[in-house]
Parts: sequence; structure tokens; C-alpha cells
Amino acid sequence: MKSVGVIGGSLGGLFQAVALAELGLDVTVWERSAGRPDDRGAGIVLQPSVAWFLSTFCGVDPDRISVPVTHRQFFGRDGRSHHTLMGQRMISWGAIYASLRNRLDGARYHDGQPVAALTPRVDGVDVHVGDAVHPVDLAIIADGSGSRHRGLVALDGAPRYAGYVAYRGVIDETELPEEMSAVFRDRFSFYDADRTQFLCYFIPGDFGATTPGSRRMNWVWYVRADAAGLERITTDREGTAHGLSLPPGLIASQVHVELLDRARMLLPKPLRLLVEHTRDPFAQAILDGRVNRMRKGRMLLTGDAAFVVRPHTAASAEKAAADAITLFTALQQLPSLDAALAAWEKNRLAEGIALYRHGVGIAQRLGLNSPMPTTAAAVEPTL
Repeated sequence: MKSVGVIGGSLGGLFQAVALAELGLDVTVWERSAGRPDDRGAGIVLQPSVAWFLSTFCGVDPDRISVPVTHRQFFGRDGRSHHTLMGQRMISWGAIYASLRNRLDGARYHDGQPVAALTPRVDGVDVHVGDAVHPVDLAIIADGSGSRHRGLVALDGAPRYAGYVAYRGVIDETELPEEMSAVFRDRFSFYDADRTQFLCYFIPGDFGATTPGSRRMNWVWYVRADAAGLERITTDREGTAHGLSLPPGLIASQVHVELLDRARMLLPKPLRLLVEHTRDPFAQAILDGRVNRMRKGRMLLTGDAAFVVRPHTAASAEKAAADAITLFTALQQLPSLDAALAAWEKNRLAEGIALYRHGVGIAQRLGLNSPMPTTAAAVEPTL
């Protein structure tokens, strides 16, 4: 095998592209969105595979672009909290993305170029981009939960809306009063109540800055919403429906007012103040997605194109990194391409199914699961 085409240039695709380029393969990435995304994305718990990947393949010390926490902090409704000792590190989506993009040769990455179709061949795949056809030996489908090409490999993987949303906010540390920052410093904070969960922690600021004062506070609040409620939450201030997510800066005034009212009614004061200090909250639907296969011929599914797991697992980026590490290792160690792809699929299917079930179980304990999940297609016709 000499050439690899990666369809999708977010984290899942970048993990694969960087790892396979290290094998000396001719790797090309096609990403439908143009330009680099904003670095004000949400936070991520730094897990072992992501940390190892950044260190081994990108030459980046993950400790330099992540924020340490020493304790977990659990709030009661009265605002009082208790702590347990537990060290972790927190990173931002943007810090991971920048590390991967900076490692990959820019000539390999083509943004603003959506893949129109994939045509399987006996010994590879033809990738159709615009008027051009690019033959590759292996095509890796990494275009996320709304994958347009998943059905070429697995017919059963369409994600389903799980019946609740995640409101999210990111606040520059300089915008928080010192007494507020002190409440959350070195803490991974939680509030669990009936059919809801709120969590928050500091993440790196611009360019991966981690010194106190230069970081950002990241919070997530899980709230149940039926299909009509989701549509309302993700319809912006101009009346444009966004389907499964609402970007920062677009929340409708009435929805924002209702979010603040809900915070005043339901959240402990320290967490309510975080919501009130957030200028541009955003939202995303929580989805479930699983497939029964990840390989067909010379096409693979990876990342969220294969399994969409609940964010409570803190495993979406970890799963994508492990997909890439496992494929890298299989191609190095096994005698043939077919043997490597078969071994990779067996390993990653088992892991994906386990994570999927784990996430559903956590949500069940929190009372967040919808009794009648809705297909994402029913919520948003075009993913």
C-alpha cells in the first residue's frame, strides 16, 4: 500500500493522517469546511491515547498545552461542596487540532474541498472531488457523526438523538472575578441532580496558554429536550435552524433568557454565576451512533463516523486517537494489508461497542435518557 485518502479533516481524520504519514505513506486529507476553525471550542479531558499520540507523533509535550486539576469537586444545591483527590489534565479541542495540523505537511491537507463520492475498486478506492478523481489504495472515512459516506461501509450506523442537549460555555479567565476563579481552581467540578448534570474546569487559552490568568473556563450543562425543544434551542436569533448544534454567538434572545432563568432555578450559586458570565453560550444535541462493521474492502470508518458515544465517557477524542494508533501498529506488525485491516476492525469494533454501552449507562443513571430516542435524520434532514 502506498496511498491513503482521508475524508474529513477534523480530529478523527487528522489523527489518522499524521500517524499514517509517519509510515511513509502518501496521505491526502479532504475537508469540506474552508479555513481553520475558531480556537474557542470546548474542553476535553486529556486521556492516555491522546497524550501519547501528541508526544510520540507530534513532538508536543501534552503537559505544556493542558491544565492540571488535583481534585474533583461535587456541589450540592445549597452551593456547598466536597472534594476528592483525583489528578487529571484538561485540554481544549483547539490545542489538539493545532498540534495535529502543525505536524501534518500543509500540502497534504485540502480544506474547502468536499468529497462528492467514493467508488470502490478491487485494489483501492476512487475519491471524487469536484471534477477530479483521485485513486487511493485505502480510503478512511472520518467525516464525523453526520458522515455522508458511512453507508458505503455500514448501513445501520445513522446516529439517533438521545433526548437531551448540552449547553456549553467558554469564558476567558480574565473575565471572571477572582473570587469566582478561586472556587474552581485546580478542580474538576460537578453538580448532579434529577435528570441533569453540570460540570466545569479550566482549559488552555489562546495558543495553548496554560498559565493562571490566560486560561478559559469551560462548562457543560446537560438538559433534557424533546425534538421540538431541540429545534427551538438550535434555531438562531435570525430564525435559521441549525439542526443538531448551535454555534457560539447565535443563541436566540428568548432561549438565552430561558437558559438564565433555568440556571437561577436549578443550579447552585457558583455554577449559576458561570452561566450568567457567559456571553455566547452554545448548544449541541447528544447523539448515539454505532455500526456493526468498520471496514468494507479498502474503506474504513473511524472516529465519530463509526461510533458516536455520549460525552459523559470523555472518550470521543480518545477513541479517535486509539483508532489511529491501532491502525498504525497493525500495518507495522502484520504481514498483509488485509490481515492488518481485519485485526484493526476487530479491535476497534469491540472498543466502540463497549464505549457506546458505557455512555448510555451513565446517562441512564443520571436520568437523562429519552424513553423514545429519535433518529437524527428525523430532527435534521440533512446532516
